[in-house]
Amino acid sequence: MINKTKDVDLKYYIYNDEIFTVEDFNTDIIKKANSVYEVVRIMDGTPLFLEEHLDRLKKSIMLLNASYEPQVNKLIAQILKLTQINSVINHNIKIVVNELHTKIPNVILFFIPSNYPSEIHYREGVKTILFSTERTNPNAKVIMHQQRELLNNAIAEKKVYEAILVNTSGEITEGSRSNIFLVKNNSLYTAPSKDVLEGITRSRIIYLCNKIDVPVLECPIPVSFLDEIDGLFITGTSPKILPISSIDDKPFKSSENPVIYRLMSAYDQLISDYIRSTII
Repeated sequence: MINKTKDVDLKYYIYNDEIFTVEDFNTDIIKKANSVYEVVRIMDGTPLFLEEHLDRLKKSIMLLNASYEPQVNKLIAQILKLTQINSVINHNIKIVVNELHTKIPNVILFFIPSNYPSEIHYREGVKTILFSTERTNPNAKVIMHQQRELLNNAIAEKKVYEAILVNTSGEITEGSRSNIFLVKNNSLYTAPSKDVLEGITRSRIIYLCNKIDVPVLECPIPVSFLDEIDGLFITGTSPKILPISSIDDKPFKSSENPVIYRLMSAYDQLISDYIRSTII
């Protein structure tokens, strides 16, 4: 059955090297078990940090013990082709690879409905909730339909921007679609890399912190630590650096925190520099 759903956006997509119109998009092709994926933000026509996304795609495939080696140059060319024929300036593109243990896995590239935080979100921060769950094999970016549905339902029910995951040890790990950093005494705290998906934005933030002398501590973060912090923020492809104004009913003045404000400005500058310097 052919379906056009909220999973796909714009006019064209690529399935196993062939270009199709989205009217022919069959959602079954992205719902297969062990589908690894990446979401790349196109900004001003440039795929942001594309090399890092493709490196992580390869890592996810390796973590599933598959021998398939993505053809990076072909993927880059296809991303640029889809960007061009869809006349994209600012949008998110998704890469899905599945049936990894077959001779020739499926590779699907398509634009997805893309929503970015508003200026008010950046200025005032966003509401979040705690949600008790953890991802299996957290370093691999794998589509997990049932868990995603539970999280989406909780986010919609509580009318919040994001759900912050808490593991069975009562520790904060990451957001459902983001990483999280907490600020205390001008230092950042974030969960250990082994316990989370190592986000591209997360890695860039740690790089920036080293550059501007902001200490970053990777350590287990008990929920009780929320009583000690000065602010916190999430990071991700779409939100970039986004202050949190509350978790459940607990308020934070994150958008007023000078460390967070400084990082937001530095990250925006890093993106601008990347776009100016990138020639593909």
